[in-house]
Amino acid sequence: MAQNWLRITHQYYKIQLSWQRGYESPRFASEVAFQQPFDEENAAELRWYLEDYLKFPYGIYPDNAVKIEQKLQHWGQQLFELVFRSTEKGREFFQEATREGLDNCELGIISDNAEVLNLPWELLYSPDYQFLAPSLAGMYRSLSSQGVKAPLPAMPDDQLNILLVIARPYDRQDVGFKTIARPLLAALQPIRQRVNLKVLRPLA
Repeated sequence: MAQNWLRITHQYYKIQLSWQRGYESPRFASEVAFQQPFDEENAAELRWYLEDYLKFPYGIYPDNAVKIEQKLQHWGQQLFELVFRSTEKGREFFQEATREGLDNCELGIISDNAEVLNLPWELLYSPDYQFLAPSLAGMYRSLSSQGVKAPLPAMPDDQLNILLVIARPYDRQDVGFKTIARPLLAALQPIRQRVNLKVLRPLA
């Protein structure tokens, strides 16, 4: 289980990195201006590589795929520099949060902006660790607490019923369902006794 949490919070054209260890209070780095690292051409190339190329990896397409693969590291390092090296505290937080290994650190991206949440954060690349996502304890995206604008009616408080359905269109090639469920389970821990959680488990 992760003992360190790094969170990237996006709001009003800025991002702020925070770090929390165990039950300590979160610490915050200074806000920095958020610069969209992916233009339309980059996004189109990545979408083609992840979606269309897998359907027909033949003919001239492998050559195009190799060119895009050579860009993945560059794109990931741009994201890494923006988040973890834009401030002195950002450098410090990343170093301390990963001192005991990436597998002891979880990364969250929090925003109410769909374009920000849809960025390929899994490409985050550190010269020391290479691509971060495969080695982290977990990575998740979340709306901020300010995301709910409309007033909600009174809800029953005796029990919360949740059916968790996880899409796995590629079966064993997909991310493990436990990896997807872990952030929800962690968030529900304080009220776990009043939650009835059912997970629609995959067949494989």
